[in-house]
Amino acid sequence: MAARFDHLVVAVEDLDEAAARWRAAGLSAERGGAHPVGTENVLVRGPRPAYVELIAAGREESNPWLDRVRDARGLISWAVAVDDVEAARAALVAAGFDPAPAVPGSRRTPDGHLVEWKVCDVDDGPYDDGLPFLIEWTAPMPPGPADGPVLESVSLTPPDPDRVADLLVALGFIADQHFPRRVFSEPGGLLSVMLAPLGDPVPDEGVTWVSFSTDAVAQPTSISFSTPGGGGTVVLDGMDVSTRPDRRRFAASTLLPAVDEAFARLRGDLADWPNPHPGGRQPLMEEYSRCLDPEKYRLLAVRTDAWVEAIVTAGLGTAESVEPSSLTWQGEPVLEPTRVTVVRGGPGTQPVVVGVAASQSAEEAFVQVGVGEPAEVLERQPDCGCDACDTGSADLLETIDDAFVLALSGGVYAVREGAHVVRRHLDGWGASGVSDAERWLDEAADGRRTDGVVAGEPWLS
Repeated sequence: MAARFDHLVVAVEDLDEAAARWRAAGLSAERGGAHPVGTENVLVRGPRPAYVELIAAGREESNPWLDRVRDARGLISWAVAVDDVEAARAALVAAGFDPAPAVPGSRRTPDGHLVEWKVCDVDDGPYDDGLPFLIEWTAPMPPGPADGPVLESVSLTPPDPDRVADLLVALGFIADQHFPRRVFSEPGGLLSVMLAPLGDPVPDEGVTWVSFSTDAVAQPTSISFSTPGGGGTVVLDGMDVSTRPDRRRFAASTLLPAVDEAFARLRGDLADWPNPHPGGRQPLMEEYSRCLDPEKYRLLAVRTDAWVEAIVTAGLGTAESVEPSSLTWQGEPVLEPTRVTVVRGGPGTQPVVVGVAASQSAEEAFVQVGVGEPAEVLERQPDCGCDACDTGSADLLETIDDAFVLALSGGVYAVREGAHVVRRHLDGWGASGVSDAERWLDEAADGRRTDGVVAGEPWLS
């Protein structure tokens, strides 16, 4: 049984006014349609499944759903999506809950599409504010707009956080070991859920569970999105809503759909794998000296190949396989590639260099992405290849994507002075032996520093 956070249900008086408020905060909000019970909604969503549902009564009649929505404002409930609602119900019954039977539901979208689901109330009735309800999508919505907001974290203040924690654990959510069952991640790791108050610190098996005061929290519910635009925090319909800019603000991110298409075709039967240390769980000592499945890391090399294909197919550059010994890597790389691809772009751009290296038991276990000649390394993955340092395929593939987006976006990549170096990252910088790294980068960007600078023009505008 798979489970994940699905959506928040937020009651508003006027859907059009509410949608305007969310759009003014930089969050797309579009009509989702009408339910047979008489409620209507606006959806705040992007390319990932989790979303916010703004809901209002669309008719004057009385029924439990309309009455609950009509008389409320702000967050009234939330949903956990499951792939098998009957298996989820059984898991909750075994955990001491008394969920209602699952019933079908549906909504007709403005374009006439019918989306359908099965829904199961876990507590007293429609849109209970104590426990989430379960939803199994039987005819799901298509993904939201590619430039829509991505819901990344949710902080809730339920009446009984321990009971909610029991429910999440029963459904397979993973509790962070540093909190007393108050911070959870989905099995897939895409979104985190925090239950406030966090509770008192508790020592357990050498790990100190920590907590923070919630006195300063202005609203009982806070959520955060990543967006292609700017960041900030605003109160919307009784919730603290934060946004941060993500990689979609870079023009190179427009290649990601083509990369995904090539990746799906090239990967064959190579499988994803979850983070083996969810919620910050400490690795076992024996994991530091082993890698049970080194072949799985071939997936990273396939991702770099997909990026190279997407770049060439888009007409942005040409790719050439070169003899690994003919290439120099800046710094002290731990990899000695067995195959190297150099991708060259237009005038003023720095070439992107991809190296693939073997481990003791796998031919293509490591990748490194660099720019320039000699190549300044932007990213190496996996860190060391042992099971202790494994963070799961989703995280590792994301770092590869970030490296390519950075490489294609141009600007100052690195500044070197002897043994000291400052390297840009997609969302900041890293430095070795430099106390004023930002000044180095600013001087290089302004042309006041030229020695040891690796910089280039963007590949896309």
